[in-house]
Amino acid sequence: APARVDEEAYAPFQNRNIAHRGLHCIEKGIPENSLAAFNAACEAGYGSELDVQLTKDGQVVVFHDDTLKRICGIDARVDAKTLEELEELRLLGTEQGIPLFTEVLAAVGGRTPLIVELKTGPNNEELCEKTYEILAGYEGEYCIESFDPRIVRWFRKNAPDILRGQLSCGPEGF
Repeated sequence: APARVDEEAYAPFQNRNIAHRGLHCIEKGIPENSLAAFNAACEAGYGSELDVQLTKDGQVVVFHDDTLKRICGIDARVDAKTLEELEELRLLGTEQGIPLFTEVLAAVGGRTPLIVELKTGPNNEELCEKTYEILAGYEGEYCIESFDPRIVRWFRKNAPDILRGQLSCGPEGF
């Protein structure tokens, strides 16, 4: 059962603008979930929501879609590529690449709060463990969320002090 919200933990996210996938604007050459988008959000005083998932070789990268088609023009899944392969790709034809989660945390540097969405994949437990390990060294404010209740449950069991949220959406086709 859900617990009551810890008002102190929730406070950094109250009455604050949160830039979904960073403050992106492709007309300005700033694609979503890019280092430039997260820097722009920080400079504007916005928090950021971002998406993390694993590469084929187990690296935690920041990327929303399961596939690379929409953003990179490649017909392949993110989890089917190694970090080295992903580093060759560019986001929406810009100079920006797919960042490591650690790179985004370094760029934000605790300036504004982060909402970290863990994407469902073939290795959810590994994603949870690695994300938690990376966040353990981060001094900024953050919470985690996922559409996958197994991911939220992992954090409830293994990191109960981390603010977490269960995402949901309406049934498709209605």
